[in-house]
Amino acid sequence: MNEILIIARKELLSVVRERRVLFTTLVLPIIVMPVLMFGPMMLLGNAARQTQEDVQTIGVKGVPAEVLELLREARLEPVAMANPQQAVQNREVLAALVFSGGAYTVYGRLSGGATQSRLVVQKVQDALRDYKDQVVAQQLQARGVGTEVLEPFKIETSDASRPQEQAAGLLAFLIPYFLVLFIQAGGMPVAVDATAGEKEKGTLEALLAAPVPLIQILLGKGLAVFVMSILSTTSVMIGFLLGGWLMQNRFATQLQPLQDGENVVRLGGTLALEPLGYLSVVVTSVLFALLIIAIMISLGLYARTFKEAQSYMTPLSFVMLVPLLFLQFSDFLTLQNWFFALPIVNVVLALDGIIKGSATLSQLSLTWASTLIFAMLATYLAYRNFQREDVVFRN
Repeated sequence: MNEILIIARKELLSVVRERRVLFTTLVLPIIVMPVLMFGPMMLLGNAARQTQEDVQTIGVKGVPAEVLELLREARLEPVAMANPQQAVQNREVLAALVFSGGAYTVYGRLSGGATQSRLVVQKVQDALRDYKDQVVAQQLQARGVGTEVLEPFKIETSDASRPQEQAAGLLAFLIPYFLVLFIQAGGMPVAVDATAGEKEKGTLEALLAAPVPLIQILLGKGLAVFVMSILSTTSVMIGFLLGGWLMQNRFATQLQPLQDGENVVRLGGTLALEPLGYLSVVVTSVLFALLIIAIMISLGLYARTFKEAQSYMTPLSFVMLVPLLFLQFSDFLTLQNWFFALPIVNVVLALDGIIKGSATLSQLSLTWASTLIFAMLATYLAYRNFQREDVVFRN
């Protein structure tokens, strides 16, 4: 056991000496993740609120006077133009409204996602809906019919999600996503340096010649990778939870123009798990880390050089993206128990279920058992690679 700790300490010291690696791995995620998570939404929310408060010029053609008045009340300045559509294309105005043949056509630059033109188009559409309600009410009144006929019953929508899922909000998807990615990304520099890096430096042969069993060398290197992977992932999770807390308690008003107040809070999200829930997340993450670490050590040992090892890690990252894509459509599928026996897929589904409060004991048990078996097989493969001279001295 002492030899394992000595080898792990040696590998960790080689990383600790690189202060830039420590900063980018442990400190930067806490600062950057809240910005990456909610920065774009905050900017869009501020832009939407500013658009609602400011007055924008729009092109009009053939629009009745009563509609023009409603547009002005909606903080829009209508300007008559011969070709409003072209004016929008040339960016002379953000939106345009044309009335012809009994139909209103709203023009805007709607391609390319969220644009200011889209927000102005929304203001025009809201004004037109108000005008339509006025016209309908007037026509009903002229016929002696009350406006209550338009709404014979009320429609209410209530979120029936579990309390944990409601509290998690956006984090319900982001946490499994980034847990899987950063468990690999955090440990990859140590895994590559402890295998292919030592090959390049010529120190691996000396280590293998030492009177230390191969299994202890493997476990020592694996322990170093595990520590760095868990520390990196913990930093990312702290950044996530910090971002969710900030959005919930400090910046919810910035997103008010985008959605109603209840959903604005959920955009931030917090974890509302029972103690067993947090323990389940830890157990699932640790087992997954053991699996990925063993795979990375095997790939790193097989590589001839540091760069070649890095090139092997890139496809591994892509492989892990497939289950994450699967997670996006999991709600459209009937989850079968055998899904929780598939490597990596089971971890993603289990983490998603734990955070949302829907994971069952059988699903978690199958996930943990299968992941442990896969981790043991991957560890055995790494051990066999350490025994093979054609792998160790492949250069």
